[in-house]
Amino acid sequence: MPFDNNAPIGYGQVVVGPPGSGKTTYCNGMQQYLRLLGRDAWVINLDPANQDYQEYDTLWNIGHDLVNLEEVMEQLELGPNGALLYCMEYLELHINVLVERILTQNSKNTANYLIFDFPGQVEIFTHGQSVQVILQKLSKQLHLRLCAVNLIDSTYCVDAAKFLAATLVSTTTMLRLELPTVNVLSKTDLLEGQELPFGMEFFTECNDLERLLPYLDNAGVSSEDDAIWDDDAYQRIRQRVRQSAFYRKHAKLHSVLAEVVQDFGLLSFIPLDISKAESVGRVLAKIDKCNGYVFVTGQEQQDLFNCAIQTDSSSPFETIADIQERLASTTLDENDDS
Repeated sequence: MPFDNNAPIGYGQVVVGPPGSGKTTYCNGMQQYLRLLGRDAWVINLDPANQDYQEYDTLWNIGHDLVNLEEVMEQLELGPNGALLYCMEYLELHINVLVERILTQNSKNTANYLIFDFPGQVEIFTHGQSVQVILQKLSKQLHLRLCAVNLIDSTYCVDAAKFLAATLVSTTTMLRLELPTVNVLSKTDLLEGQELPFGMEFFTECNDLERLLPYLDNAGVSSEDDAIWDDDAYQRIRQRVRQSAFYRKHAKLHSVLAEVVQDFGLLSFIPLDISKAESVGRVLAKIDKCNGYVFVTGQEQQDLFNCAIQTDSSSPFETIADIQERLASTTLDENDDS
């Protein structure tokens, strides 16, 4: 397809994250929020296993319009992950089908903001280049300015091992996609009433991750559970586990994971409760900085310096301190009720 230097610039989000992190719910909520702001946002569903979800408005659905995961599994006798990799490679070879659909919609002066809903399996990023090639072709042929939005379930903060694994996956995704990335802790509303090893700021900044190592064997056990902590049998078993060869190797592995993530120094998170407009607005403000949308309002170019030096503290949206205070007050209320 010929490259059109006169084509208008479009903006978009590439939504990724592990299965169950809330990507589809995020796409639906973000689309509604963007449309309330006057942006004609459309979702492009690139998850061939999620073809029947119709809550958000899709401009294009890979499962209906190009290749179906179940049919690939049946005809080629592949497992779910192998079939998913095949679907991504098939999309790479037939990317012009998607480009033509977007150009058709753009001819109507719409669809200048796109949200790409990708599958959650990490194999599509680590075991091939198809996703990277797809995004490069879309950016070039459609003049798209893309930003990756990596979602991680915030309930992982309760479990040190899960959170450390999520940080490694997030770092890997950032390196493989080679896009400006906003990392998001989704479903923060589910943290209300949960006890975290540290404050929310620790998990958003991702500094000194090795401080989580002593909590590797505390998953699901709250400091308020006095009956468990005072149980001598439980303490003896816990001490025996900590002295085992498996635990020492387990702790060493997670120590190395924490070191790798910190050596790259790329990671930080923004908390998100998709049901709260202030929370969505804070995430969108960060995304707009990453993909460049913040620099242009309508057709009028803004002062780039003023946009660049703008800080989160000057925004009207929910801050980390607000979230921490809300979670703390919820925990205190539950303790008073008990």
